[in-house]
This record gives sequence, C-alpha cells and structure tokens, in this order.
Amino acid sequence: MRPLLCSLTAVLALPVLLHAQDSTSLHAAPDGVRLAAVLDAAGLTTGARRGDWRELTVEGWIWAASVRPEARDGYDLLVVPVGGENLRAQPNGRVIARLRQGMLLDRLAEQGPWLRVRRTGWVRERPGTAAKAAPSDPQAAATSAPSAPALPPGSTGPAAGARGWARAGQGGAALLGRPRGDTLALIRPLGTLEVITREANWARVRLEGWVWAPALAAPADSAVLRHIAAATVMANPDRFQGRLLEWPLQFIALERAEKIRTDFYEGEPFILTRGPADETGFVYLAVPPHLLDQARRLTPLQRVLVLGRVRTAKSPIMGAPVLDLVELK
Repeated sequence: MRPLLCSLTAVLALPVLLHAQDSTSLHAAPDGVRLAAVLDAAGLTTGARRGDWRELTVEGWIWAASVRPEARDGYDLLVVPVGGENLRAQPNGRVIARLRQGMLLDRLAEQGPWLRVRRTGWVRERPGTAAKAAPSDPQAAATSAPSAPALPPGSTGPAAGARGWARAGQGGAALLGRPRGDTLALIRPLGTLEVITREANWARVRLEGWVWAPALAAPADSAVLRHIAAATVMANPDRFQGRLLEWPLQFIALERAEKIRTDFYEGEPFILTRGPADETGFVYLAVPPHLLDQARRLTPLQRVLVLGRVRTAKSPIMGAPVLDLVELK
C-alpha cells in the first residue's frame, strides 16, 4: 500500500507565524506528560523553578459538559472530549488555554453551565526568558523574538494582508480547524507554511504531507453523509464532529458574528439557514473568504444544497449545528 499525498488547509494564529505569542506547553512534571497548550499567560501564577522549567498554575472556566468527576491524584475532574476543550478567562470569555483529553483538574466553583477549575503544571523556559505572558501586539513581539529564518527560494515574508510564505516559531505551532478551534496537527519548529488569506488576527494556511493509506477511514468520495437529520447530529456530537454533510437548506440571512457567538471568531461571516430539508430548526454556516461573494448573491428563502463540515454538532449558545461551509451547490 502506497502512502498518499494530501493537502491540509486550516487556520493558524498569525502571531505564531511571526514568532510572537507561541503557545506554551504545560506538562504534568518537567519533561512529563503534556497537559495543555497555554495561549494567554496574562494573570497566571508562576512558582518554583527546576532547571529550565518553571511551575505555572492555570485557572479559568470550562464548559461543564466537557468534564466528568474523577477523584484521582488529588484532583476532582477529567477533561473528556477527544479534541480537548478550551479554558476561558470568564464564562464565554477569551480562551487562555487548550486542555487535552484526560487532563485532571481541581474544581473551584460553578456558574450555570460553567465550572471554574485550576491545575498546576510545568512549562519550559527559553534561554534568557521568564515564564510570562507573550506580547499581544505582534509588532512589539517581533522586537524581542528571534528573527525569522530564511524562507524558501522565490518566496516572500508574510506581510500583513498578503498571501505568501511563513514559518512556525521556534516552539512549533498548533494547526487549528478554525480560530480557537480543535487542533488538527502540530507544526514542527520552523516548519514552512503557505498563507492563503488573513482574517483579523488569524491566517488561513496550507501545507502538504504524506499519510499512511491504511490509516485513512474511507475514500474521500464516500465520506459525504446525506439524509442525516439535524437532531441526529446534535444527539451524537462525537460521531459527527468533523464529518462532511450534504444538506438542503433554506437561506435566511448573511451576518457577521458578534463576540458573544463563541462558535465563531468575532466578525466571522456566517449564514443563518433553516433545515435541513423540511425540518424547522436552524443551521449556521461559517463562510470562508473565497465563498463570501457567492453567499452575498443568495436571496432570502432561497433553497440551496450545501456541503459543509461539522464544526460544532450542537452549539451551547445557539442550540443548533454549526458547519464550516465547503461548497454551495
């Protein structure tokens, strides 16, 4: 069986590409099991130092449905989702860390469907640096970060608002399915990426590589699911997360996401639809930049056949499926 060449396109935080604000891995012990990726260390507490490792305590809010009781090693809770879960500064607030499946946590408080949790671990300090928050301003960060290595011949650096080539930082980078979404892959340090487009503080990137063919679940042409009810998707989030669905939907409106809609990044364009087929519920479609003009040409109540990938099987905010739009037919 031959390996297959595949192209992977996803969204990556732009500061990572510019060596600013790399995520920091939190470990259970120095050189121990990786627990989480710390994305924003502002306000987090540091502790003892052991060699080039520093103790760090992460504390924030997690969606209660994403953890289960687990009394082990002095902790109370266990992170359940296969793709991990976000830790937020406040309920529905900014994401400060991405917690991995199986991470143990201390439970501190409860507020509606949210739990306040805490965990102390260890982060590796880079030479000449202290464990502190990465600068939020990419331009300011660039003055203190290592200079970017040379890019491939004929390529250019990632100037703001332009396509081009860029490299991951010295600590590597997480490739996300969407801004602040699930991690699809980890990019090795200084890995080269093609920047396709930019949206606010995020860059959509493309890279190619090889996968072992027997590891693939099914050929791409048979992976599209049809005639699936929205209720079935919402009742089985783990089964349908990331799957391709073909749904007949009724267009209602094209809008931009407000900050409170945490299934999208702020300002992301999305389509509100009804369906699928004759169902009366709603379905939300996140619109990528290259399909935005086509989406603008839709008229209210128009019927469309949509190919989309499940971003969120059931939004905790909107109570409906959220899909990443792949194709409007």
